[in-house]
Amino acid sequence: MKILTHDLHAAGTISHPRTFTRALHTCLTHGTHGFHGIALLTARNRTVNTPAAAFARISPELAWHGADNHQVRDIFLLTAPHKPKPHPNYTQAYSTLARHTAHAGFRRMLAAARTADELYELFRLIR
Repeated sequence: MKILTHDLHAAGTISHPRTFTRALHTCLTHGTHGFHGIALLTARNRTVNTPAAAFARISPELAWHGADNHQVRDIFLLTAPHKPKPHPNYTQAYSTLARHTAHAGFRRMLAAARTADELYELFRLIR
């Protein structure tokens, strides 16, 4: 989570990395996250300056078991500012990711992706 937070901060997406990381850890302690080895995490937080998405593949020793008891290795993190108005693209992005991660073919392509370019190409397919 620290690496995702660092990258989001470097991109100008979040303003206070420690606060954001604490919020993510709090989110993770409130329930089981992940199905089919993929966690879809969301964060609407006051430290978020602009909506963004991040992806990380974690090593087996850092993985945890999802709700279906599969080991979570891939993490998608969607962020949006904590404001009273809704962010429809944020909800749509989550819905699109959830729908695609439910398909075994997408999960196989995701697992096979080894480079950032391969991941970007996969994400272009699901727009």
